[in-house]
Amino acid sequence: RYRAEKMTGRITAEVRIEPEPAGSLPSGLWPTVKGEPLRPQGPTVLKLSIRLTIEPPGMAPLRMENRLWFDPASGAPLRLIRTRAGYDDYVQWFVFGPERVFRRQHEPASPRQANGPPERWTRVSERTFAFRSEGCPSPAETSMLVYLLSDAVAKGGLDLASRCVFHKRQLHRLGFRTERQHDRPYDYAEQRGGESQRRTGTGEAVTIRIDATPVGTYDGGVEPWFKEGFLTFSADGRLPLVVACDLPVVGHVELYLDEVRLDAAAARAGS
Repeated sequence: RYRAEKMTGRITAEVRIEPEPAGSLPSGLWPTVKGEPLRPQGPTVLKLSIRLTIEPPGMAPLRMENRLWFDPASGAPLRLIRTRAGYDDYVQWFVFGPERVFRRQHEPASPRQANGPPERWTRVSERTFAFRSEGCPSPAETSMLVYLLSDAVAKGGLDLASRCVFHKRQLHRLGFRTERQHDRPYDYAEQRGGESQRRTGTGEAVTIRIDATPVGTYDGGVEPWFKEGFLTFSADGRLPLVVACDLPVVGHVELYLDEVRLDAAAARAGS
């Protein structure tokens, strides 16, 4: 779990990665797909969930959630559900194909509809977007960067090659600038085996700053990338300590690790 406090509001983010059987597709109102969607190469997929709550003063909370299923063997994104509630509500279902991304979107036609289930919202649309192009043979999806960069740091690979990601509606080619940091402060609670322990101190860390160049356009426009985006990891790649990005209503924000929960297997491995 990550937290940030700004004059424009309090932000909380929860990130979770868990394995699921590859044979069981997640339920959802998936779009019509032309051709075959991307499929996992092994028996297991990873589900990456990011839940975000923004609490601006004097306003109702804005809640956003990404649930992405991707193949750990190939690194390919498979399916994605994005939801937003409290401001410009929508639910989006994405299916990734070899060349195109297919999206179905539901929006409420009125505040009264917004109080009901998304299945009954009447503003419904389907779109397709480019997924691959010259120089971008195997794109990831934006939220996968936490997983991919953590793995790169754990393997000691700080000279990172550029790579492409699909971000909302279009591809971006990313470049990475890494720097080692000494005496990086940290302060978070570690939940392990039913017990909680506060971890406070300083240590070695790696910060990865991200530059982005849009690849092509959608409808003649460009989907903006995060300004001054970066991630800071513990030197062993085990923990993302800071995530910096742009968010609706509050703008640029730096989210700091506040709590980490280890499952039984992780707790045994780390003991």
